[in-house]
Amino acid sequence: MLPDQPWLVKCQHCHAFVWIDEQEQVGEIDPWEPRDQDAAEFSDALPYATPTMQDYFGSLDKGVSDKKKEHYIRLRTWWAGNDEHRLGINATPMSRKETENLRAFALLLDETLEHDRLMKAEVMRELGLFGEAKILLFKPFNKELSQAVAIIRDLTEQGVTSVREMMFT
Repeated sequence: MLPDQPWLVKCQHCHAFVWIDEQEQVGEIDPWEPRDQDAAEFSDALPYATPTMQDYFGSLDKGVSDKKKEHYIRLRTWWAGNDEHRLGINATPMSRKETENLRAFALLLDETLEHDRLMKAEVMRELGLFGEAKILLFKPFNKELSQAVAIIRDLTEQGVTSVREMMFT
């Protein structure tokens, strides 16, 4: 798996949320090389922080006018909560805000696109809307998605709403 290249990050100096593509590049530092005199002007630079689920909720509460950015934030909000909801002794149920986020995220997904349709089926499954998930999974998918479709379909048939890790062979 490749390292995550987030689009929205949190500045560790001022704690502001920053869209990477809206920033002007003023220099470059190789994180794997020792810092030399050329990088002295960036000596106080800190790496970005990844927003937490609560940070994402805060961004949504302020309002997001760009649908692509809203899609990104809602997806990241969902993912940020997943670890707490994985099947296990300490798994916690989704909060009301998380459920609302998933419902709003589902509205942003385009069912004519396979990846979106599959993601929406997973959202419906986690929300316990198994009939809707089955309808979305009924349409054909390309071969590269077949394992994910089978896993989600099986969990849907079993009536499982908890987050599960997908293991591919």
